[in-house]
Amino acid sequence: MKSRRRHESLIPLSREHHDGLMVCLRIHRGLPLNHSDETWVREKATEITRFFATHLEPHFKAEEEALFPAMRDVAEASELVSELLSEHRMLEALGKRLCGTAGGQLAQALGEFADLLEAHIRKEERELFPLYELRVSAISTHAFAVEVIR
Repeated sequence: MKSRRRHESLIPLSREHHDGLMVCLRIHRGLPLNHSDETWVREKATEITRFFATHLEPHFKAEEEALFPAMRDVAEASELVSELLSEHRMLEALGKRLCGTAGGQLAQALGEFADLLEAHIRKEERELFPLYELRVSAISTHAFAVEVIR
């Protein structure tokens, strides 16, 4: 079976989602082996903090300024968009927590961050993006232009 490509306006976001999933995978694989290695945990927390600032903040901005407003008036997406916005705020809070947490709590915060980010990305890819693609002809083309934002 041939895989279906994303709508061209979603491709940049999907590529960024892939990068986010790779970060989650590294944490999920490394944490069980290194949760008591404070150096490893601190390095991963620093990596996540950097990733958040350079990748997730601009990604969230693009979604919140273009994609989410374009989907708010789609009845099936309204509640989903609210959930996704709430998850953005939770991820931001967890990202800040990684900066000021120490010891075993830091390993726990890393795990929570990776769990939430992975679930969030999968929700966008599996639920929101297909809704967007179904409705793309009904949504004005100027309402969602990631290229303009970036």
